[in-house]
Amino acid sequence: MKLYEKIQYCRKTAEMSQEMFAEKLSVSRQSVSKWETGTAAPDLDNLVAIARLFGVTTDWLLMED
Repeated sequence: MKLYEKIQYCRKTAEMSQEMFAEKLSVSRQSVSKWETGTAAPDLDNLVAIARLFGVTTDWLLMED
C-alpha cells in the first residue's frame, strides 16, 4: 500500500469521516481529500500527528508494501 492508501485505510478503519479526521488534525477536509487521493502528501508534522492518532508508526505509513 502507498501512503495515501494507508491514510484512507486508517481513517475508514477508525470509522472517521474526512471532516472528523480534518478537525482532529486542524487541517481542511480538502487537505485530507488530497492526501487520500495521492494529489498531495501531509507535511512532517501532520504525518507524525496521523501516526499518533491511529497508533501506527511513521515508518509503517511511509514504507510501501
